[in-house]
Amino acid sequence: MNQSTERELRELFAAEAADAPDELAVAAAAVRRVRRRRRTLAAAAALTAVIVAAGVYGVYRPAPTPQAQPPVTPSSAPAASESADELPAGVKPGDPLTSGATQCAKPYSPKTLAEQAFAFDGTVTGIGPGRTGRGEHPPLDLRSVTFQVHTWFTGGSAGTAVVDISPPAAGAETGDATSEHAPAYQVGTRLLVSGMPRWGGAPLADPIAWTCGFTRYYSPSMAAEWATATR
Repeated sequence: MNQSTERELRELFAAEAADAPDELAVAAAAVRRVRRRRRTLAAAAALTAVIVAAGVYGVYRPAPTPQAQPPVTPSSAPAASESADELPAGVKPGDPLTSGATQCAKPYSPKTLAEQAFAFDGTVTGIGPGRTGRGEHPPLDLRSVTFQVHTWFTGGSAGTAVVDISPPAAGAETGDATSEHAPAYQVGTRLLVSGMPRWGGAPLADPIAWTCGFTRYYSPSMAAEWATATR
């Protein structure tokens, strides 16, 4: 090989070496590409995790806690005679419903109350002609009184009861009865009522309320006494 050829070869190799890429630069570029790829993959994985978590929450999301509601207060019951202000003048809760001369077959007591065929706590809802008459002469002056029954102590279970009672005195509706012995009641009066079937038979066959303390104006303490007596 002559010197001219050798020189040309060296020049060619030097040019090719100058054009060849730097190994360190190539390696650094590769490292950067790998890091960028890892960051891209990590971001994609994080986004996928968020999407999956949102889907799971949507499926298994707990029910929202209901807001507290104010308690519902039941509508008040129809007014009944439970206080002295709603009773006839001079009458207190628990007093007997009197009528006429007090000639009683039995004196009132818890023991004799327990012997009555029926007894209940009820509010008057209607007053009409008596129903228990059988053509007797002279007929008794009675009124058929319909009650909404609050509590049966004995003798029945229906929500209403119809019982014959002596009529209320004139002016009883206003608490101004004409006789101190006449019963004073009206629609809305709450009474404790007990009595017997007028002609015998079932407790509520032609029922008639007894006086002499066996029918009284309502009071909680008297109602408790009746409940105990009729157990």
